[in-house]
Amino acid sequence: MQQAASPSSGQRNNVADIYPLSPMQEGILFHTVSAPQDGLYMPQTAMRISGPVDDAALRAAWQSAVDRHPILRSSFHWEERDQPFQVVFKHIPIAFSVLDWSDTDEAGQRTRLDDLFASNRATPFDLRRPPLLRVQWIRTGSERFIQLVCYHHIILDGWSIRQLLDEVLTLYRRETGGTASAPPAARPYGDYIGWLKGRDREASIRFWRDYLEGSSGPPTRLLNSDGTTRFERYRWTCPPALHQALKAFCATSGHTLNTLLQATLGLLIARQTGRQDVIFGATTSGRPATLAGSTSMIGLFINTLPVRVVIDPQQPVQAWLNHLQSRQARTMDHDYVPLPEIQGRGVSLFDTLLVLENFGAEANGDRDASLKTEGIDFDERTHFPLTLWVTPQAESLTLLVGYSRDTVEPSVIATMVQTFAAVLADMVASPSEPVGQILDRMAPACDAPGLASTTGPLPAAAARPPRAGMPHAVTPTEQLLARTWAEVLRCGPLDAQANFFELGGHSLLAARVISRLRGELSVNVPVRSLFERPVLADLAAYIDTLAPPAAAAQGHIEIEI
Repeated sequence: MQQAASPSSGQRNNVADIYPLSPMQEGILFHTVSAPQDGLYMPQTAMRISGPVDDAALRAAWQSAVDRHPILRSSFHWEERDQPFQVVFKHIPIAFSVLDWSDTDEAGQRTRLDDLFASNRATPFDLRRPPLLRVQWIRTGSERFIQLVCYHHIILDGWSIRQLLDEVLTLYRRETGGTASAPPAARPYGDYIGWLKGRDREASIRFWRDYLEGSSGPPTRLLNSDGTTRFERYRWTCPPALHQALKAFCATSGHTLNTLLQATLGLLIARQTGRQDVIFGATTSGRPATLAGSTSMIGLFINTLPVRVVIDPQQPVQAWLNHLQSRQARTMDHDYVPLPEIQGRGVSLFDTLLVLENFGAEANGDRDASLKTEGIDFDERTHFPLTLWVTPQAESLTLLVGYSRDTVEPSVIATMVQTFAAVLADMVASPSEPVGQILDRMAPACDAPGLASTTGPLPAAAARPPRAGMPHAVTPTEQLLARTWAEVLRCGPLDAQANFFELGGHSLLAARVISRLRGELSVNVPVRSLFERPVLADLAAYIDTLAPPAAAAQGHIEIEI
C-alpha cells in the first residue's frame, strides 16, 4: 500500500513549522480519511459581488492572504507518527480560477452553481498537499460576479471564513490603489495549539462527566440512520413577524438566540422520542477569552459538544430557559475537549447537530462604494444524519436542514421544520406557561412518519462463543486483520479474541486500519463496523458475510468505505 508522504526532500527548505492537531482537527481528519470520496467537511461559500473588479488584483489579494496566514499553507499527515501532525510551508501559491457564465440567464446560473458545488464535492482535497482552499471567480454579467471559495474544514471554521473574506476585500482595495489601511499582523494558528497544551484536560473531562451524570437510556437518535449516503437540503426562511418577535424576546428576556434554538430542538426531540432528558450536538466557537487576539485569528477553533436538555413539564418556560442558558454557560471553559473523550470510544450520544452560523449577509467590503456584496450561499455536509444550520442576519433568519434521504422523505423534514418554527413562536409568546403545555401543543405536528419514535443504541454484533483450542487467528480474514492491527498498534501477535480498543486503538488508528485494508479487500465495509465489533474474530466474521463466496474462499477481499 502507498503510504502518506511527509514533505519531500525538495520541500524541506520550504517548511516553516510542524505542530500537532487541535481536537476538532483530529475529528475532521478521522471522518475525512474514513470516507474520502463523500465530500464531507468541504464547506463552500458563494458571495455575489457587483462593481468593477480587476481579476489580477483580486488574485494577488488572495495570495497576500495565504502569505499572511500559516494555516492556509498547512498540510496534514497521519501515517508517519503515532499522533497526526500538520506542516506549515513558507510559501504556497493560491489555487485561483476564472469562469465566465455571462451568457447564461439567472435560472441557468443557479443550476450551474449547484452543479459546481457538486463538482467541488466530487473533487476532494488531498490533505497532504496544500493549499486546502480554492477560489473560483465567476463572471455572471456586466460588473456582476460570484466568488466561490471551497475549502477543507480542517483549516477554517465559519467565523474564520468571514474574517478571511473581509480581509481579502481590504487587501484588494490596497492592490488597486485604495486608501484602506493594512490589516494588522495576523496571529498564527500555532499559538492556539500552544494554548491547548496548557489546559488541564483531566479537570475538563471530569466536568463533562458530571455534566452527563444521570443521563440514562440509549443514545438520543431522531433519525433511524447512521450516515448521509444521499444528502439532501431543505431551506426555510423565518417569516418577518416571527423574526422580529425573536429579536424582541431576546432583547427583553436576556436569553440568547442560541438558547432559544437549543431549547426548541430539545423539545422537538423530547416530543418525538418520549424522553425528558435528551442530548444533541452543537458547535461552539472555541475561541478562548484567555488567548489574546483569538477572535481575529484564522483557523479551526469550533468544536462539537453535547447539549443536554432536561425537561420539567411543570416549570415555566422562562425559568426553564434561564436554567438551560446558565448550564450551557458553564461549559464554555471546557469547550476544547474532543467529543470522543466525552462520549467514549465507539459511542455516539446523538445523531443531530445544531450549528449557529454568525455569518452576516454583508461583508465589510460594502464600505467601499465601488463594490457591493449581494448575498451569500453556502454548501456543506457533515457526517451526522441530521444537521441544522441557522444563519441569523439583520432582517431575516435562515434554517438549512441537511439530512439523509435514505432515511427520511423531504415532506417529513418539512413537517419537522414547521414544528420547529411553531415551538419557537409558542415559547416567545407564552414564556410564563409550563413547558409541558408547549409539548402538548406539539403533538399533531410531530406525529410524522420517518422520524424515530423510539431510540436505541447501534445494533451490537451477535455474541460469538469462544473457540476452544483456537486462540490464534485462523481464517484468512482473521490473519489479515491480526497482521494489520499488530502493525498499526505496534504490538505482538494477536489472537482471535483481541479487542482493538483495549489494545490502545482510537478513532484515528481505526481510520488507519481501514485505509490499509482498502488495498487488500473489496467489500463495502463501513468504518463504524470496527467500533461495533472491536473483537478481531467478530469483525473478521462480519467482513466474511459481506464477501462474494469466491473471494471469501480465497481470503482475498477488498474493502471500501
